[in-house]
Amino acid sequence: MKITTAEGTVRGNPGAIAVCLFDDEIKVSRFPSLDRATAREAMKLIAAARFSGKKDELVSHFCDRGQAPLLILHGLGSRRDFRWHALRLAAGAVTREARDRGAKSLALVGESKLAEDFSIEDVTRALVDGIVLGNWRFDHYKRESTSGRKELTSVALYFANTARKRAANRVMKRQEVVAECTNLAREWGTHPANVVTTEFLAREAKKLAAPGMKVTVLERRDMQRLGMNLLLAVTKGSAMPPKLIIMDWNPRGAKKTFALVGKGLVFDSGGLNIKTATMDEMKSDMCGGAAVLAAMCGVAKLKPKHRVIGVIGAVENAIGPEAYRPSDIYTGYNGKTVEILNTDAEGRLVLADALAYTVDKFKPSAVIDLATLTGAAVVALGNYADALFSNNEHLKDQILKAAERAGERLWPMPLYEEYSKDMEGATADLRNSCGHRWGGACTAAAFLKEFVGNTPWIHIDIAPTTFPAVVSSIQPKDTAAGSGVRTLLEFVAA
Repeated sequence: MKITTAEGTVRGNPGAIAVCLFDDEIKVSRFPSLDRATAREAMKLIAAARFSGKKDELVSHFCDRGQAPLLILHGLGSRRDFRWHALRLAAGAVTREARDRGAKSLALVGESKLAEDFSIEDVTRALVDGIVLGNWRFDHYKRESTSGRKELTSVALYFANTARKRAANRVMKRQEVVAECTNLAREWGTHPANVVTTEFLAREAKKLAAPGMKVTVLERRDMQRLGMNLLLAVTKGSAMPPKLIIMDWNPRGAKKTFALVGKGLVFDSGGLNIKTATMDEMKSDMCGGAAVLAAMCGVAKLKPKHRVIGVIGAVENAIGPEAYRPSDIYTGYNGKTVEILNTDAEGRLVLADALAYTVDKFKPSAVIDLATLTGAAVVALGNYADALFSNNEHLKDQILKAAERAGERLWPMPLYEEYSKDMEGATADLRNSCGHRWGGACTAAAFLKEFVGNTPWIHIDIAPTTFPAVVSSIQPKDTAAGSGVRTLLEFVAA
């Protein structure tokens, strides 16, 4: 789908025209971006549908007169209570409505009085996100032919004047990359585990190899040599080979190095502590790894001036004759010993070795890990925000600001010393489970903290928002959300 910008009154003959309005604009009944005939049709539609402009309200109508056969109105609610996610959702909703009603092209008037109050960068970011994320769908395994599938081929964004249009152009292409990379992570997180294997992730990463981007895949023998026994323990019950995928964007003159580390559990049965519910959702346990891989795809296109390392621990946690057991003790890459209390607390073992290796080898200025790590994070936050942990206040503030720009919610969680004491082992340095259910997201983060040393570090538990994500105009049912991709790219490629 092609996205372009325009200014002033809608021109040409688009298949659909959509206008986003605050509730106080309905009373004025002025549509400076529409010609007279289309404006009259809009006023008729407002009256007939009793459209009030409240948040998420959408009406559409096929018109005999006006520039476009389909007219769509979407409410943004009260200007006083406006949040950027409302515009993002509105853009997604009108994009879907136009597409599903058979329009091939859409003229989207997303500004109106927004031009008076809000920065063009924020407006453009929200509109482009909404269009690209809202147009995404996952139907790879439907038997019906896609030849007759309705497709929206172009969207023109209309801005108030030339200056705002030019400013929008400076933001738009970058934001398209960010949103498209989010869709990549959604694709990988929604495919079944018999498709997205450790080999699959390694192949996708190798496609990034190009000038400036080096891709290395460590195999089992490499990890054995390096002493990554925690990661390897998780793989012992699986016939699928483990991979440690390393993507290194290293531009000339880079002064800082940022490392992104993702949990890539392509399927998690729970091991011998087998899961008793929602095992069908465990194909999504690689969504942290998918986010890192998608972010590195964005890095390859956006070409930030910093060095960016992407590391994915890609493994399967299965049951087999060699499966690791509760009470086993293994030594990690950094020399710390870990007693296994629960084989379903496997993600932290994979991340522990991946983090320790990344910190040791690349000496990053900061390291950020993403993982669908704990159900406890979901219990704490529901499905509307992800949990953020950090050992560095300055870095935490930077990530929170990046998440705000990206339209993703992160909630800071504590890392008190007591959580670390909970993870001390009786017969080893550490244990991989605290032995009780209280504060599970915090104790898991405290475990990971033992493997980053003094390096500024962020851990984001994306279990709350990842899969299945909350359904909205930009999120289809039963699909992955691509959580974290936009925040990572806002941080490393700002």
